[in-house]
Amino acid sequence: MSKKERIKFILIWLFIGVLPLLIRPLWQPDEGRYAEIPREMLFRSDWLTPYLNGVLYFEKPPFQYWLSAISMKLFGESAFVVRLPLAIATLLTMYAVWRLSKRLGSPWPLWASFAVVSCLLMYSCGQILTLDALFSALSIFSLAAVVEAVSLRYYESSKKQITGWTLVAFISAGCALLTKGPAVVVLVGGSLFFSIFFAWKDVRLRSAFFRTIFSPYGLAVFAIITVPWFVMVNMANPGHAHFFFYTEHIERFTTHNHARQGSNNAFLDKLYFVPVILLGLLPWLSASFVGMKRAIKFVGKLMGPITTDASLNKWVVVLLMASFAWPLLFFSASGSKLIPYVLPCIAPIIVLAYSFESEMDGYKPFKRSGVELLALGTVFLLSAGVLLFSSKFSAHPARWVVDLQGAKGGAWILFLGLGFVVIGLWGIRGNGLTSARWMAWHSMMLIILSFAAQAVNGSRSSINHLIARVPLEQNAQWISHGSYFQVLPFLVKDRITVVAGTGELAFGKNRLEPEEQDRWFIEDPNELTKVAWRMQSECPERPVWALSERKAWRNLEPELKDDWEVVDESSPKAVLLRLRRPFGNECEELAL
Repeated sequence: MSKKERIKFILIWLFIGVLPLLIRPLWQPDEGRYAEIPREMLFRSDWLTPYLNGVLYFEKPPFQYWLSAISMKLFGESAFVVRLPLAIATLLTMYAVWRLSKRLGSPWPLWASFAVVSCLLMYSCGQILTLDALFSALSIFSLAAVVEAVSLRYYESSKKQITGWTLVAFISAGCALLTKGPAVVVLVGGSLFFSIFFAWKDVRLRSAFFRTIFSPYGLAVFAIITVPWFVMVNMANPGHAHFFFYTEHIERFTTHNHARQGSNNAFLDKLYFVPVILLGLLPWLSASFVGMKRAIKFVGKLMGPITTDASLNKWVVVLLMASFAWPLLFFSASGSKLIPYVLPCIAPIIVLAYSFESEMDGYKPFKRSGVELLALGTVFLLSAGVLLFSSKFSAHPARWVVDLQGAKGGAWILFLGLGFVVIGLWGIRGNGLTSARWMAWHSMMLIILSFAAQAVNGSRSSINHLIARVPLEQNAQWISHGSYFQVLPFLVKDRITVVAGTGELAFGKNRLEPEEQDRWFIEDPNELTKVAWRMQSECPERPVWALSERKAWRNLEPELKDDWEVVDESSPKAVLLRLRRPFGNECEELAL
C-alpha cells in the first residue's frame, strides 16, 4: 500500500468506522446488553464469567466483552468507548478486503475497502454494538490470511511470511470463535471445504492448501486461544457447556424455540435474507451482480483478474463465491434469523465486484451506483413527504408520525434524500466526478444517515433523556417494569430490580438462591408498588425510581398508580416514575 493510498485508507476508516460511533447514545436492547456485561466484568474484577444485571449470562463467549472492558478501563465509561471494538472490526474488514482484492489483481483495491464499509448493511451494523460486526470482521480476516498463506506457499515465498500469515489465520478464527461461538468453524471451514475441488488438480496448490489449513502450529494456536476459557468457565459454572453449545446453538438452529424465525410461513422464512442482501448491498448491488457474473465466467474460462497463475486465481475466486453463498444458505436453513447474521456474506462479493472491474468499464460503475443512490434518495424524499405533510391530510395522524415530527425526523430524512439524489445524478452524468469526490460526498451522506437514524429512532430506542431527569446525587434505586430495559443498568451504574421482564435473564435468575430470585426478579406486574415500598423500607435514604414499559403502566390497576409520580412520559416506549416518599414510619407500613 503506497503512502497516498494509506492516507486515504485511514481517512475512510476515521470517517466511516470511527466518527459515527460518536453520534448517538446507546440504543435498546442490544447495545445496552453488550455495554453492561463488560462494565460488570470491571466492577466484579471477574474476566472469566459474564454477568448481566448481576446474574450469569452465557449466551455468548467473552472476547468482545474483554475488548470493551479494556477500552473502559483505559478511557472511561461512555457509549463511544464501549463501541471501540466496532472501530477495530471496520479496520479489519477494510484491510482484509484490500488484501484479497490486491491478491486478485484489482487495480482499485481501495475502492473495494470503501465499498464494503459504505454499503447499507455493513455501515449500519458497523455502528450498532452487537457481536456480529466483530465476528464478521474476524472471519473475513481469517479467510484473507488463509489466501495469503496458501498463495505464499504456492509461490514458495519466505517461510517467515508463510508462518506469519498461517498463524494470523488461526488467531483470527480463534478470536472469532471466542466472539460468537463455533459458527466461524462452520462458515470459514465450509467455504474452504467447497473450494477444495478447484485446488485439487494442481499438485502445488493442493499441497499449499492442505499444509495451511492443517498446520500443526496453527491448530495449536487455535486450541490455545479457544479451549482454556470454555474449560475454565464450565468448571467454575457447571452446566455452561450444555447451555452454550446445545441450547444456544444446536437448539437455536434446529427449532423456533427462541422465536427468531424470519416468518411464520415456512417458504417465506427461507427467503428472509434475500431482501436483506439486496437492500444491504446498496449502492453496490449492481456492481456485485456484475462481479459475480464475471466470476462465474472466469471459473469456467480463462478470463478475469490479471495475475499470472490461473489455478490459484480460480481457487481464490471460488473460495470467495463459496464464502458469499455458504453463509447465506446456512443461515437461511436456520430456525433463528436476525439481519446481521449475513454480514459475513458482504465482504466476499464486494471483493469479486471490484476485482473484476477493469479500466474498460469507464464510468459504468459510477452510473450503476448512481442509479441505485437516485432510487434510494427518492424513497427517502417520499418518506420525508409523508412525515412533513401528513398533518395537512389527516387531523389525527398516527402516533409514530407525531413522534417523528416532534423529533424533526422528517427534516433529516428530507436532507438525506436530497443528498443521495444529488450524488446519484452526479454518478449518472459523470461530469467532474472523481473517486475522491465520490468518497467524500458518500461518506458525508452516511454521517447524515446516522444523525437521521437517531432523529427517527432515538426516542424509541434510547432512554438517556429519561435517566438524565434523575439527579446523580440521589443515588437512586431502580426498577425496570414490564420489560428489562437493557441500557438502564449501564446508565445508572447499578443493579436494577426487574418486575415482569425477566426474559433472557431467566437462565441466570434460576441459578440464584430463592431469596435472591425474590429480591431481584418479580414476575407479577401488579407487584410494582409493593416491591418499590419494600426497597424504600430497606434503604430509606435512597429514593426509588422506575422505568415502566408503556403498556405495562397502562394496564396497572389505578389504585396501584397512586403512589407514583409520573415524571416523564415523552418516550413512546417507557414512562419515568418516582415513588412518592411518605412521612415518618409510613414507609415501613406500606412495605408490609
